[in-house]
Amino acid sequence: MRSAPAPGADFKGPGLLAGLVIALLATAALALAAGAVPVSLQALWRVLNGTETGMPAILVWELRLPRFLAGLLVGASLGVAGWVMQTVTRNPLASPGITGVVAGASMLVVVAQVCFVVSASWLPWIGMLGGTLAAALTFVLAAQGGFTPLRLALAGIAVTALATALATAFLLFSGAQAQQLYFWLAGGLQGRGWSHVQLILPWACGGLLLVMCFSRYLNLLRLDDAVARALGARVLLWRLGFVGIAVALTAATVAVAGPVGFVGLVAPHLVRLLLGSDQRFALPAVMLLGALLVTLSDLLARTLAAPAELPLGMFTALLGGPLFIWLIRTRVL
Repeated sequence: MRSAPAPGADFKGPGLLAGLVIALLATAALALAAGAVPVSLQALWRVLNGTETGMPAILVWELRLPRFLAGLLVGASLGVAGWVMQTVTRNPLASPGITGVVAGASMLVVVAQVCFVVSASWLPWIGMLGGTLAAALTFVLAAQGGFTPLRLALAGIAVTALATALATAFLLFSGAQAQQLYFWLAGGLQGRGWSHVQLILPWACGGLLLVMCFSRYLNLLRLDDAVARALGARVLLWRLGFVGIAVALTAATVAVAGPVGFVGLVAPHLVRLLLGSDQRFALPAVMLLGALLVTLSDLLARTLAAPAELPLGMFTALLGGPLFIWLIRTRVL
């Protein structure tokens, strides 16, 4: 079953997708060229076609390209995770962190850093473990008395509050590590390389592919449960499945970039405003828009105060906050 497309979606959809692709390509060119040591567009072209070596090639291939790709995967995953959570819970304020996965990942990273000597290469795996455990606890609590969107949201709020409180308590004893931990908790892609791309790639591609393949069931979950069951949908099974996919996508992004806010909340609303809920164009659009928000924010984070670097989460909030306020004022929410 497909939801009815928004008026003119057949014309607006391809146009919006093309515009987002162009914007992403422009952001990619700027991200590869700009920085504390700039690379000219001519040198960038020579690096990409293999005729330029030396420092420009190292900057592009080893530092900036993997960082851009990591940001692209993080943004696409957060955008789709937000779309899934808002659809499954039928809550316009739902975000990827509603299951407690963001707070759980952040908490376990803080605990590990404060209590143990942990190599930075282990932090993504620790974050993923923390997010998975928090989401599992949310599922267990929500299942008590029947798994419903409301119980899921309430359980997620409780788990998030508990994990946040524990993280704050451990931060009080973090000593010299406090500044580093606060920077990580603001979200960022500083120092991310090919190993991080390899870490998030299977999770992001697998989750995005599953959502695309079974997107028609998302339309059924937008309906009242009784109506969806009458149409033959196994509501509880599909709701748990989609929430599980959203949790996996979110845990992978937090493990790589830390807790990045607003992307999973704002991107679905903007796409829904422009295209409606027609899955043919909405899912690709929310992927591209999420990727654009994160990569553009990361570009600003590392260039505005170069050679110093600002937190990525600050820019996603600066971009996403005003957009969210505008959405509220235009009666979208």
